[in-house]
Order: sequence, then C-alpha cells, then structure tokens
Amino acid sequence: MIVYHVTTRKKLAKYLQAGYISPPVRAWETISDAERFSLSTGRRIILRLRFKRDTPKLEGHFNRARVKNHRFNLRDI
Repeated sequence: MIVYHVTTRKKLAKYLQAGYISPPVRAWETISDAERFSLSTGRRIILRLRFKRDTPKLEGHFNRARVKNHRFNLRDI
C-alpha cells in the first residue's frame, strides 16, 4: 500500500546519509491527511512510501496512519 511520511529537510538529509529511516516509521494513508499534518507541524517534505497491507495502524491519528517498527530502506521509496 502507498503511504505518506511527513518530515523536515534536516531529517531527510539524515535519512539520505544513513540510507534508511529509523523506526518507528510513521505514515499517513492518504495524501490529504499528510498535507494536513504537514501544515499543522511545519514539516514541509512528504515522502511517498510503500508499506505492506498488514502494517499495523497507529493508535490515535483518526485510525488513518500506519507505523512500521523496522528500519525502512530508502530503496523502498
């Protein structure tokens, strides 16, 4: 499934240097939810990621976010 991870330029630079996103990796199920979160937090970068369909839902977040508790390799973007 396609999900959307909201981040900052500084964190994106760390991801690129490391080659992965450290867990927990949280992402929204829809781009509109990611955009809303981006505006409310000031995090301007939205990455499109691919999670497995059985990735657990993140508690709270209106039941529209997922969380992966393993390293996310950037080649999977």
